[in-house]
Amino acid sequence: MRVPKPTTMPVSLDIVLTKACNLKCVFCISYSSLKGVQWMPFDFYQEVARQLFPTAHTVNFCSGGEPFLYPKFREALKLAQENRTQTIVVSNGMLINRKTAEWLVESQSLHNLRISFDGSTKQTLERIRVGASYESILANMEYLDRLKRENGAVYPRLGIRYVIMKSNADEMPAVLDVCARYNVEKLDVVYLNTANDVEFSESLYRHPEHAARVFAEAKRRGKELGVRVNLPALPGQDGGGGRCYKPWQFCQIDTDGAIRFCYKAWCQRLGFFQEGFESVWRGEHYQRIRRTVESASPYFPYCRYCSVHRGGNWEGSHNCNLHADAYVIPGLDSLQTPFNQRREENIRSFKQSRTGI
Repeated sequence: MRVPKPTTMPVSLDIVLTKACNLKCVFCISYSSLKGVQWMPFDFYQEVARQLFPTAHTVNFCSGGEPFLYPKFREALKLAQENRTQTIVVSNGMLINRKTAEWLVESQSLHNLRISFDGSTKQTLERIRVGASYESILANMEYLDRLKRENGAVYPRLGIRYVIMKSNADEMPAVLDVCARYNVEKLDVVYLNTANDVEFSESLYRHPEHAARVFAEAKRRGKELGVRVNLPALPGQDGGGGRCYKPWQFCQIDTDGAIRFCYKAWCQRLGFFQEGFESVWRGEHYQRIRRTVESASPYFPYCRYCSVHRGGNWEGSHNCNLHADAYVIPGLDSLQTPFNQRREENIRSFKQSRTGI
């Protein structure tokens, strides 16, 4: 109902179980945890589930690191299943080996598994997803698909997530052949959003005619193969003007309990779950975000530049290096957190994992 202090709880959750990842993707954004916690303690996860899962529709395990690294990931999914929430995981696919595929098919606790796969050739995929094995990911998808068919299992539904940029755009339509081969239900295509050392020349914002040709071929091929293709609006065809519902529907809980209100608020938190979730969800900072999210002077400055409002027709929707100061709320310095290099984040994460979670 878009009131500043809603009586409802978030229906969409993103739970960050770990900051560790087994890959080092070229465009990865890694942000520091305020209290240095790299793995969510399982008893803390249980408390989050107790309070928030009964009213949630969807629980995402998509941010921070690779979810399948979490030692109690099977138990984490099972707890979400017991609360009858829809579960979504974005994974690089490297850890979904035979043993993992078998418990996924047996438990039916993961509803949607989206594999990050950004090239139809070994050379392209392994250049972008540093540390990945093209052959291993395909073998894992093949075995999971076969196991599902042999057992008549519905879940997990398979999808592929493709981060598209100039250097891999021409390979995107060919990934639909992979989708058809392994009964992948849909291909989700998202634009590269440059936020680190990746050159902005890689963004398709700079190459709209190239994007139009590739998207047209993907639509044709998807229809031919019977695979759903979700494409973003072409540059020049997305004027924005939408309304933002995230402050009323969505919340992310970080490994240390920090609460984030939007995927664009990488550097900014509003409080901690340990302070009492409802006191943050209905507190002053969330209320000010809700009141001003569509105003000319939003409390979270980036709202004025967001693609929901501005669309994809301007550079700032594709280049996070523009308006860098807009990703934090002035005056909330104590709740801000820096970016880290993925290598640094992984070293800290795996050192901490030896002490137990």
